[in-house]
Amino acid sequence: MELISLVIMALGLVALVAIYILSRISRRDLPQKRDESVPVLRDKDGNPMSSVLEDVPARDGKRPAANARILSDAMMSGVATPATTSDVALEPENSVILPPQLVLFVAADIDAGFAGEEVLKALDNAGLRFGDMGIFHRIINHDGTEVSLFSVANGVKPWTLVPEELIEQATPGLSMILNLPSPIANGDAIHDFLRTAERLTGDLGGVLKDQDQQAITADSRASLLALAG
Repeated sequence: MELISLVIMALGLVALVAIYILSRISRRDLPQKRDESVPVLRDKDGNPMSSVLEDVPARDGKRPAANARILSDAMMSGVATPATTSDVALEPENSVILPPQLVLFVAADIDAGFAGEEVLKALDNAGLRFGDMGIFHRIINHDGTEVSLFSVANGVKPWTLVPEELIEQATPGLSMILNLPSPIANGDAIHDFLRTAERLTGDLGGVLKDQDQQAITADSRASLLALAG
């Protein structure tokens, strides 16, 4: 009887181990659920764009390090949501082809970064409002509803710009994103986006950079304005 009991116990343990192994294999084979809370932002070559976080080596105009974190973590769905065709005035037939989004960086040119208090003051002076996702937005009235035209996020995780927290911190830079088409005329949106970026850069004493982490030049600025038509 004791031998039979031991055999039964051994078989039970084998069965438990087999069930555990099968459950692990099944779980591994299941498709991983993708985090849909953030869109993937890519450059013109299809490569993920980096954030301001690793921008220190890019202050001389070079591209960021290969291990730079991607900007997509900073930009959440629902932020400056692109308007549908029915929501925006039709552009002229000869208008330029617009990218799905424009991204600019306001990077600090010193290791200390931007003081949080100065960032909050600059955001307020630019008429930006703290709101959804814990970041700042250009809020406009569209058909009687307040919507975000473009957004400004922190350059470091968790990407938020919560005033109560930021006032005691510093950041290496800000990330700005404008999704196209916009709720208003695209040209007006692009002009406002660029003017705001330049104002923030001036107020903070930083360096304005494009989506490739290159400092904005007269030529690249002209290219942006050309998109406005």
